[in-house]
Order: sequence, then structure tokens, then C-alpha cells
Amino acid sequence: DSLSTVHIMQNSEMESMLADLNDISAGMQSLRDAERLLTLETINENKANSKSKQQLNQLKKDVQAITEAIASYKEQISKLEGKNKSQSAEFKRLIAGLNAELDQRTQKLNEITQQLAVKTEEVANLTENVEALDKANKSQQMTINEQDMAIHQGHYLIGNRKELKEAEVISRQGIFCPPIVSSQAQKANFTDLDIREMKVIPLNSKKAKLLSVHPADSYTLETGEDGNMTLKINDENNFWKQTKYLVVMIG
Repeated sequence: DSLSTVHIMQNSEMESMLADLNDISAGMQSLRDAERLLTLETINENKANSKSKQQLNQLKKDVQAITEAIASYKEQISKLEGKNKSQSAEFKRLIAGLNAELDQRTQKLNEITQQLAVKTEEVANLTENVEALDKANKSQQMTINEQDMAIHQGHYLIGNRKELKEAEVISRQGIFCPPIVSSQAQKANFTDLDIREMKVIPLNSKKAKLLSVHPADSYTLETGEDGNMTLKINDENNFWKQTKYLVVMIG
């Protein structure tokens, strides 16, 4: 009976160890498949050079998961070695084979980790270059916009004789001479406009006269139903050709 009991215990122990070995072998196959996919991902990433930071981080997580799995299998193998006191030649061969393959998996993961480190640095440099280029483009575009605005910017001032005189916008050459635009006019509080867009300027007065120099055929002064006049610019290029400062006297 005692021998029978010992035999049963030995068989049970052996079956348990075989089950553990089968689990480890199945896990090793999963590691092989995962590593193969991971290697393909890394190769494709190197060729395409289009992986984002998020994708690279996911690859790093996959490598970490496989690394942890390898460590877990090594721990299980170590426990199996401790349980099997006799350690037959076949058992030793199986354990040696598993350990050798785990070492190969570890070495391959180290190579993939190095590839990912290089690619992460490349992506970081590329991101930095793109951000610098984007900043330069924005700065250049801002400069172009400012230059464009300056080229197409006009200024106008509307007021009666008293207001224009107090603002030192107009002056007189003599008692009987009409008022003209002063050389100091640009210092006054003009309103800015885009000459490409501002084609109609309400004057809110029944009388109006342009004091600044603009070709007569480039504009018209029209009277609305309420009797107030409106300046209509028909040819903006010709109208603003001689001066970008429009002075209109009303009243």
C-alpha cells in the first residue's frame, strides 16, 4: 500500500509538472507569434517612417509586456527545477531548451528596443523640425500679411471746415484761395481702410468736396434719397494712385 501511495504521488507530481511544461510551451508559442508581429511592425515602421508618438509608445508597451512574460516563464521553470528532485535527462533537455529559447527571445527584444529608441529620437527630431518650420511659416505669413496690409492700406478723414482746420489737416494759401490739404495732415486722426474692399464711403452730409488729389474719373459723389452724399470709388487703383490719404470736407 505504501509503495502504491508513493507511486500515485509520483505520477500526480509528474502530471502536474507536465501540465506546467505544456502551459509554458503554449506560452512560448504565443511569445513567438507576438515577437514576429512586433518585428514586422518595427520593420514596416522603419520603411514607412510615418509612425506617430502614440504608435511608438504602443510598440514600447508591447515590448514591455513580452519582457514581463519572459520573466514569468523563467520563474515558473525555476520552480519546476526545484520540484523535480530526480531531474532526468529528458527533463533537463526540456528545461535547457526552454531557457535557451527564452534567452533568444530576450536578445531579440533588446534589438527591437534599440530600434525603437533610435526611431523615437528620429520622430522627436522630426517633430521639432516640423514645429520650427511651422513657426517660421507662421512668422513669414504674418510678415506677408503685414506687408500686404501696408500696400493696400488707405486712410480717410471726413469733417467740416472748422474740424479739419483745428486738426491741422487743411490750410489756406491766401484769403481768396480754397483750402488745401496741409503737409501736416498725416499726423491727424485718420481712419484706416483696405482700398481693395472699401468702395463706398457714406459722408452723412448734403454737401461734400474732396480736398485730397484724386482723378475725377475714378470716383463719383452720389446723393441718396435722404439727401446725404456718398463717395463711390469706381477705380480704386487710379483713385489711390497719387495719395493714400483721403480728405473730404463736408457742410
